Amino acid sequence: MPQTLAAPSHLGRLRDRQRVETRERLFQAGLAEIRREGFAAAQVDRIVAAVGVSRGAFYFHFPTKADLLLEWQHRREADIVSRLGRGGGEPRTLRGALLEVVAFLADLVASSDGRLVLDTLAIHVREGSDPESYLLLGEIGRRLASASSRGELRDDVDVRQVTILFLSNVFGFLVARATSPPPHPEPDLLVDVFLSGVTARRRKATDDRRPDRVTRPTRTDRRKTRRER
Repeated sequence: MPQTLAAPSHLGRLRDRQRVETRERLFQAGLAEIRREGFAAAQVDRIVAAVGVSRGAFYFHFPTKADLLLEWQHRREADIVSRLGRGGGEPRTLRGALLEVVAFLADLVASSDGRLVLDTLAIHVREGSDPESYLLLGEIGRRLASASSRGELRDDVDVRQVTILFLSNVFGFLVARATSPPPHPEPDLLVDVFLSGVTARRRKATDDRRPDRVTRPTRTDRRKTRRER
């Protein structure tokens, strides 16, 4: 009896593993097709032919061709979040974490997958994606919220709004680097300009003592001076 019950369970795990493997093969074949032909010219027929499955299998795992790029984006975001969490020694400052994000994405744009970055951004602009779907937005938001709780940000700063503002600035920065000739601004310039607008101003230490007052000589003082001469 236990063996009879165990068989369906075993078959279920096998099917699950096969589904995961098929999805990964479709994902890799889809990326290869997009890299080779470009997103607009990529064809599902060629993707499924490379994997040896039906079109129905493709659409079961990826409802649209755009979902291939959204999966790729999610994995790259997970890479960034993982890098931020590795730290090692001292915890990163807010500036250090934001700089890590921008530098990672700038390197990605400069790589052979730079076109995938632009195509993914175009999908979000075209379809009006919910910002909350970005894994990276949540990570940056948590770090900004932590900085705010430490008093590092201005009191009037709305953490969610400035998080979206920062990522919007990063996306514009990436597009400019990918589509305009060098020289390009460095990541630290973007981060420093952003932080200059949201960081709390530290009050300078003031000396309660007033500077010595310069007194003008009175007429009597001037007469006395002339007599002494």
